[in-house]
Amino acid sequence: MEEHVSYEESILLSVRKIMRAIDMHSSYLARQYGLTSPQLICMKRLSEGKEMTPGRLAKDVHLSHATVTGIINRLEKKELVQRTRSTEDGRSFLIKLTDSGVSMIKSSPSMLQDKFMYELSKLADWEKTMILSSLQRITSILDIESIEAAPVLTTGPVEAPAEKITELLAEEDKNTENQVNGDV
Repeated sequence: MEEHVSYEESILLSVRKIMRAIDMHSSYLARQYGLTSPQLICMKRLSEGKEMTPGRLAKDVHLSHATVTGIINRLEKKELVQRTRSTEDGRSFLIKLTDSGVSMIKSSPSMLQDKFMYELSKLADWEKTMILSSLQRITSILDIESIEAAPVLTTGPVEAPAEKITELLAEEDKNTENQVNGDV
């Protein structure tokens, strides 16, 4: 016999399922590719064109310049991107994918938000308006309208290395498992 679940509980469960799906996808990327979602997004953007400045990349992927600088540093250590001084302006650098970076992008999975955006694009305008209105109301209820966010479906600190995100997600998986098993 099913227990009656209130609207409030149903909404909270739906939000939690969304968060969990994002966690699982982030964990998968970190384990399989050693990359975070923001790193992969930066690499995918770099794969679409020629080299660009970190500032341009930050603007294109809707992340702060400081965040992108951290991402570039980590990708450069993994030899997935290369930083060269601009010939036009010696004060700035240009970023481009290395051959290893290009190979990584060719073998990488699609981003969770790619599928999400595709599915949203198939909806009628009235459905999109209804979803947007509901989500805006949720952010208002939570009093989180002022939080800046990029259109990146990921969890954890955006600047964290993939290893740290994997560690955080493993801890959450363990906690979730303990809750399900009643160990908490």
